[in-house]
Amino acid sequence: MIRSSARHVAVVGALASALTFAAVGSAAALNGAPKLGGAQCKGADAKSVVHAAAVKREGTLAALVARLQARRDPFAMNGPQITTLQQASSAIVALDAKIQATCYSTRTAFRADAVTLWTSYRVYWLRVPQSHAIEAADRFAEARSRLDTAAQRLAGLVGTNSHAKSDLDAMNTVLAGVDAKLGVAPTPGASIAAVRDLQPAVDMTADTAALETAHADLLSIYQQLQTARAEGLKVVSELQG
Repeated sequence: MIRSSARHVAVVGALASALTFAAVGSAAALNGAPKLGGAQCKGADAKSVVHAAAVKREGTLAALVARLQARRDPFAMNGPQITTLQQASSAIVALDAKIQATCYSTRTAFRADAVTLWTSYRVYWLRVPQSHAIEAADRFAEARSRLDTAAQRLAGLVGTNSHAKSDLDAMNTVLAGVDAKLGVAPTPGASIAAVRDLQPAVDMTADTAALETAHADLLSIYQQLQTARAEGLKVVSELQG
């Protein structure tokens, strides 16, 4: 009986040690996981996706800022757009930090914050095409200025050459068409000004329509500039002949 009792005590002691170790291990594991009121935080498994999306958008916004900073800004749109992009980037950094640090009690609460990244900033649906339109307007204004300088120089050379004069008139007519859509610095054309003023929205229907209108006008401006250049080259050819 003495041996049996001693064995019983040893077994109980071993079980007690095992249970104590298990309890300590479980507590350590739980302490390493986010908790709220004893329950696991909701949405924790999706936080890495939100973080990756935030970082991607921060990089995109920084690239847009760099592109606009390199331009001459004839329509005075780049400065305000750069500020807008930088503010959006700072807000995204803050939102991401909040989401990563918050222990959400429900997935609904997590989604309410997470969805803001996609609906409140519209980096790819708005800020990218908006910035590209502003940059394109800058480039076209520079091209328009160079063509105007060329036209003025040619005007002093055509003299009585009727063919050269006709081609120069055609060039100036096309450039006037460019001005109607592009605007004359520092005042941008209507569709470009509309794009400049767009803001993120839950319903992007109006924004999309404005972007599409500006895109169509910019394509037309590009074609007109090509035509004006071709007319200028014809003038040069007439004068050389």
